[in-house]
Amino acid sequence: YNTDKAFVDSGTTLLRLPINVFNAVVDAITLNSKIDSFSPGFWDGTKLACWKKSEKLWKLFPKLSIYLRATNTSQSFRITILPLLYLQPVTDVDDMVCFRFCVTSSANSLVIGATIMEGFYVVFDRAQKRLGFALSSCAVSDGEALSEIAGPFSVADLAADCTVSVPKEPVLWMISYALVAVCALILISLLLLLLLLPCRHRDRGEITDESSLVRHRIK
Repeated sequence: YNTDKAFVDSGTTLLRLPINVFNAVVDAITLNSKIDSFSPGFWDGTKLACWKKSEKLWKLFPKLSIYLRATNTSQSFRITILPLLYLQPVTDVDDMVCFRFCVTSSANSLVIGATIMEGFYVVFDRAQKRLGFALSSCAVSDGEALSEIAGPFSVADLAADCTVSVPKEPVLWMISYALVAVCALILISLLLLLLLLPCRHRDRGEITDESSLVRHRIK
């Protein structure tokens, strides 16, 4: 699904997904939830969904998981959050509670915001250019953890049928060199062509003192 870069950003509130991934997630939740129907406005954030406090809302929604590359690039690991993290209570009136959907679409990249990060300790290791995820002891409700980590898994097993092959850097360099070589051959061919073409000279007539620069000499 995600061929662009992914960002982990504590300044972003929601989980932002590329549009094709967002649509797939909405379809999966709709299919796997035990709710008869949803208002379209619930998914795009324009409307809230309300339930009675007595209803066990969290049992009606599935978990959400994201697979990320491990330090070993041939492996990946999975981070998972429960619906208590991606459904946010907004209003509480009498015996009703209203929630908003904390996942939205993005023009291209995946952005892991606070919706996901609240379930984990996230370490930004700038020196080694890597990120670390660990379960947070704060992400617990009624003794139940709101997040999970699993893996490592083989990248080939998980992503073989859903990723777009992107040329590795050496391949890109080879393509660049080939293009430069082609351009050089074309340039050399043009230069040779110009050299081989007969030159046409215009008859300028006899050069005399009157028509030359001799008369401008300082005597």
